[in-house]
Amino acid sequence: MGSSTQHEPPDPPSDPWARLDAFLRTDPRDAGCDETMEMLDVYAELLASGHHPSERFPGLRAHLLACGPCSENLEGLLAAITDEPPSGPSTS
Repeated sequence: MGSSTQHEPPDPPSDPWARLDAFLRTDPRDAGCDETMEMLDVYAELLASGHHPSERFPGLRAHLLACGPCSENLEGLLAAITDEPPSGPSTS
C-alpha cells in the first residue's frame, strides 16, 4: 500500500495501569490495522456476497471488533459495494 495516509490506532491512555489493562484485554488474534486495511476489500466482498469471512479471517474479525476506525472503513466499503447506507458494525 503506497498510501501516505496511515491508519493509526487511538492514543493509549496516559495512566500506565490503564495501558496495561488495555493490553491484557487485547485479543491475541487481533491482526492490527495494517493487515486489516490490506485485506479489508476481500473481507467486505466476502461479507457482501453472503459468506462468513470471520471463519477464514479470525484475526481481522478480532481487530474489527476492537478498532472503531477500521470497522467504520468496513461499513463504508460495504455501503459502496452494496449501494446501501451504513447500518452499524457488521463483522460476521
